Amino acid sequence: MRSLRQHLLLWLLPPLLIVGAVATAGAYAFLERRLTAAYDLDLGDIARTVLPYVHVVDGKPTLVFDQQADAVLRADSTDIVYYAVIDAAGTVVAGERALPHPDFDPGPEARYWDTTYLGQRIRAVAIGTTIDGQRIRVVSAETCNKRDRASRDALLSALLPAGLLIIASAISVLFAIGRGLAPLDRVRRELQARTYLDLRPVAAGGTVEELQPLIQELNEMFVRLYEAQNAQARFIANAAHQLRTPIAGLVTQIELAKNVTDTAQRAQHLDHARESATRLARLAQQVLSLAKADPVSNPKMPEEECDLAAIVSDHASGWLRSVTSRKVELEFDLARAPIRGNAILVGELASNLVDNAARYGATTVKVATRNGEERSVLEVIDDGPGIPIDERTRIFERFRRLDNESTEGSGLGLAIVSEIAERHAATVSIDEPPVGAGTRVTVSFPTAAQAP
Repeated sequence: MRSLRQHLLLWLLPPLLIVGAVATAGAYAFLERRLTAAYDLDLGDIARTVLPYVHVVDGKPTLVFDQQADAVLRADSTDIVYYAVIDAAGTVVAGERALPHPDFDPGPEARYWDTTYLGQRIRAVAIGTTIDGQRIRVVSAETCNKRDRASRDALLSALLPAGLLIIASAISVLFAIGRGLAPLDRVRRELQARTYLDLRPVAAGGTVEELQPLIQELNEMFVRLYEAQNAQARFIANAAHQLRTPIAGLVTQIELAKNVTDTAQRAQHLDHARESATRLARLAQQVLSLAKADPVSNPKMPEEECDLAAIVSDHASGWLRSVTSRKVELEFDLARAPIRGNAILVGELASNLVDNAARYGATTVKVATRNGEERSVLEVIDDGPGIPIDERTRIFERFRRLDNESTEGSGLGLAIVSEIAERHAATVSIDEPPVGAGTRVTVSFPTAAQAP
């Protein structure tokens, strides 16, 4: 993958080179036209000089020209000059007899063309006129030595400043890119020098305006990472504390059971050990459920169309067995409620809601499902002591319990509910039941048709 520096160079240098090439070509074409026009003007003057010396003698065109005038006309230190006088029949009456004739009938205005003569490239001009009723054409030509030299000089004159300008511009672009990317390099070096524990905000002072939003977002991400680290540290500390209690109780009760001889006391210690083991297993299961619902540890979650009523029905027998020992009555009011999601995780969500309702003082727990136009709803209502309004948002925190003195529960149940609901784009709300005291927890899922 190319760097930002390479991207900028690829975007800036080609247009610069194209502009330089176009400027060079334009300057060269302009100089070439001007030089050609100047040399053509001189060449045309030769033909115009010959024209006054052409007379009609005895009905024939004749060039009245002495040898000295001919030498002056042909004088050129660089090129060879040729001329010819041609009558109406196309016969050369004076000058170079083999000089190429024009394939057009020239007028008073000079007409130029390129041709070859004696194996050399020449530039020729023709002027036509009428003398004493006779049609006369005068052709003059010259080799192209000075024109070629001037063309090379024009090309060099166009290339040299344009080349220097391109080089200077390219150096300026490189320097500007380096200076422009310097703040990025500073931020990169600062972050590179940090450890993963250093989440201090990046200093934004003296940074260019375009980088301010990036640094702001980066600092906000550091804040979120800091909060996530603290949450992880609290979770590990709370999990260690929660695990230590049942493990210590389990070990203690086993040691006591091993050291007593009374059968009744041994059975009592073993019952307590079983309770600690059950609590430990439940806590381990909830930690695993939390990890399964976490999008970081479990990013890929298979989804399918499922029905909240069917999920509740599949778990109903297990719930009934678990609440019977607590003398809690479980009621169901199930209507079809299609969603798209993971049936195992949604079942875990419902199980935690039922377990949480039955665990804290309720005598009746009602589980209901229903379907709206855009939302499918799972509702768990209990007649327990209820949840204070100021605690209804905080109880979704991990290891948060209303009664910290109780050994019942671990404080993970509603945290699991929140994680699973978030993964399914569902919302969780807590309020009072329509009738009587207690708590109503409502989980609203997008219907299967509305699910993302």
